[in-house]
Amino acid sequence: MTMNKHRFAMTFVAALAVAAAGWMVPAASAQATKIGSVDMRKLYEEFYKTKVAQRSFDESVGAYKKDYQQRVNDYNKLNEEFQKLREEANNPALTQEKREQKAKSVQEKVLELRKSLEAVKEFEQNSQQYLNDLRRRQNDAILKEILEAVRKKGRDGSYTVIVDNSGFGTVASVPMAVYADEKLDFTDMVLKELNANAPASLPSGTGPGPATLPAPSTTPRTPLPAPAP
Repeated sequence: MTMNKHRFAMTFVAALAVAAAGWMVPAASAQATKIGSVDMRKLYEEFYKTKVAQRSFDESVGAYKKDYQQRVNDYNKLNEEFQKLREEANNPALTQEKREQKAKSVQEKVLELRKSLEAVKEFEQNSQQYLNDLRRRQNDAILKEILEAVRKKGRDGSYTVIVDNSGFGTVASVPMAVYADEKLDFTDMVLKELNANAPASLPSGTGPGPATLPAPSTTPRTPLPAPAP
């Protein structure tokens, strides 16, 4: 059995389990179970707005990469000027007065060099955060539109459950059951049982939030030269 078939089998079994909960629905409102499946990965990858968003994102990355490289070039230029000044300051042929002037220039260049390096690092960090947020917003908007389309199809086609057969939910915020008839939802019934022995006084809040992984790096990195001593 291939991996895709295995995933479909698992999601299909899960769908049957959800549909089986239909016995809790009053007979007068019960209807024949109708299960469908979609490939959310395919929907996402072949949706034209995904391609448009990718192009826009690549253009943003290119613009930030160009700006970042210019800052690196400016830093490299300052570093070269610093190295030259330091060599001149160590020239034994210079008079004491000239040597002191060169030493002062070296110290000023060191400060300028450090500020430049800090600016490069700050720009990289800020641009990385912006690009990660941009990618997240794009994906959220695309997945929302896809899910809305799938759920509309589920309602219009009188489906009981529609499952994702691609396993896309392991890498994106996509539920296994992308659509389910509301009459099958018995969350409130279970919650009532769970809270049957709840104390009269409870602390406010909803508990700890879900653990999240950091967003993957997307900014092309250009190695910085070692900072001058």
